[in-house]
Amino acid sequence: MTARESATGAIYDLGYRNYDGPRLGRRAAVTTLYWQSLRAAFGWGRSGKAKIVPWGLSAFAVAPAAVAAAIAALVPLEGASPFNYDNYLFGLTAVLSLFVAAQAPELVSGDQRHRVLSLYFSHALLRVDYALAKLGAMITAVFIVCFAPMVVLFLGAVLAAQDVGAALGDQAENLPQVLFAPLIYAAPISALGLAIAAWTPRRAYATGAIIAVFIVTAAVAGILEQATSGRLADWAQLVNPFVAADGARDLLVGGPNPDAAVGRTGLPLWIFGLETLLIAVAGTAAAMWRYRRVAA
Repeated sequence: MTARESATGAIYDLGYRNYDGPRLGRRAAVTTLYWQSLRAAFGWGRSGKAKIVPWGLSAFAVAPAAVAAAIAALVPLEGASPFNYDNYLFGLTAVLSLFVAAQAPELVSGDQRHRVLSLYFSHALLRVDYALAKLGAMITAVFIVCFAPMVVLFLGAVLAAQDVGAALGDQAENLPQVLFAPLIYAAPISALGLAIAAWTPRRAYATGAIIAVFIVTAAVAGILEQATSGRLADWAQLVNPFVAADGARDLLVGGPNPDAAVGRTGLPLWIFGLETLLIAVAGTAAAMWRYRRVAA
């Protein structure tokens, strides 16, 4: 670094050069943001403290499936395990609520708090690209948390059998549920959680708001079911997004879950599927609308 003295000061030659390498453009920017956000959702590349919540909740999600696999191996009787493909994900309501409440703000709140959105939007990345990349990462993270125990259930059922080949053929019919039920759950609750988190730079506020929404909707649905009767009690279950997701799962890939409220309502399954779609679309639209107008 050199300097030329003058009467008014010094001029420093910092040696800046124009970038003449390849410019990857918008698609590469979106892909990079997606992978960076997915890594952040699980604390990859961060301190051990950042991994405690996502990995701890993931372990809680998988543990019952591992227990079910062990029961299937030790007690090879039909119905020996309380867990199956139809009721497992609905039983993870609390775990999934906490995961979304903890990690959705991790993906979006910090960028607003640290005022770095202008750095994203000053290059090839559009505002809608930012929202969709973050949402895609959140959906993928929740999908992984849901998918892992379903795989454990599948492998446990196959490996515990005396004839592995025959068991693999028998379990093949459950593959659509193993693959797609996690996505049916992940899309609406991720879109809802991210839409809430996008509205505040305060991570604690976002986490509290998401938890409140999930708790309040479940509580309201339960109270109305007990306090009312007839069609009002049936329609009240639609307040709970997890009930809607379980009904959509039943409609598209699974069977009835006796532990969920879907079967008790008597409502057509297409109503739950439609509500799940509407939650996913509304959450996505809310997040996109927020980032089209947020100050950068």
